[in-house]
Amino acid sequence: MVKRNGGIVDLEICYDQLSLTTIYVKFEIDGISLKKFVTVIIPPVATRNINLYPENIACFYTKNHQTALFKYIYNNEDKISDSSFLTEGHLASNADFSENFKQLGTFFYANITPQWESINQHVWALIESAIRSYAMDNDKKLEAYAGTHGQAMVDGQPLFLTGDGRMPVAAWLWKAAVDRSTGAGIAFVCSNDPFKRAASPPCGDMDVCVDGHWHAAVVVGWSFCCTLQQLVETVPGAATAIVDGAGMKLLKRQSPATPPMSPDSAATMDDDEDDEDDDDDDDDGDDEAEKDEAEKDD
Repeated sequence: MVKRNGGIVDLEICYDQLSLTTIYVKFEIDGISLKKFVTVIIPPVATRNINLYPENIACFYTKNHQTALFKYIYNNEDKISDSSFLTEGHLASNADFSENFKQLGTFFYANITPQWESINQHVWALIESAIRSYAMDNDKKLEAYAGTHGQAMVDGQPLFLTGDGRMPVAAWLWKAAVDRSTGAGIAFVCSNDPFKRAASPPCGDMDVCVDGHWHAAVVVGWSFCCTLQQLVETVPGAATAIVDGAGMKLLKRQSPATPPMSPDSAATMDDDEDDEDDDDDDDDGDDEAEKDEAEKDD
């Protein structure tokens, strides 16, 4: 548990002190509470250390450090710029909580993992928002998990945020939600590589997204839906966290009243309408020709 500002934030954290990495975080997303309270998401604050990391941990997330790291160790300084860098990625988001002290409790390095900025702001944010929306729309309390998996690589070298081979950058992040009242759950895996599409995710595919109506929460090539069974069978950290995940059915969102039209379908329909208009124009031309012929005969 994490304590901040006199309140207890119930974050169960599995942490590897040798490698300085968090394997997973377990917490609760209370949709009823999020709807009931007018929540003002606090602005980013300085992330705090709880004696699990070196005192100078904040410097590893600076662009100056990462520029030097990529230049002298990975010989690829072009990957770091004002818009491309490794940021403090929250496993449990402050927006997953309604009370201010709980939001503040997410700003500890034990709840942080190195994540590329563009992934954090777009791909990962979509997953977080989709799970929160489900909890609020259905007045649910969800058991939530988030963690890391695999090792990111740079030109064949394992990527670490320190120069001594600690604070590994994960190849994948994952997040799962379980509704204990129905025995159902959903999981997402998110690539931590903004430079290329993922060829083979640890688990999942678009079929799971479509079946559960979660496809709006993923970015093709970077995030994927998994059943809990798929997740625990392929991600060791998830298997440790979600001990009964293999027996869970798929958590499904309500299907939209009208299925969204794909761009291809829209284009086809437009083409058909154009063809019909052309046919009508041709018919009008034929009618005029027939009238002219009739007048000549008269």
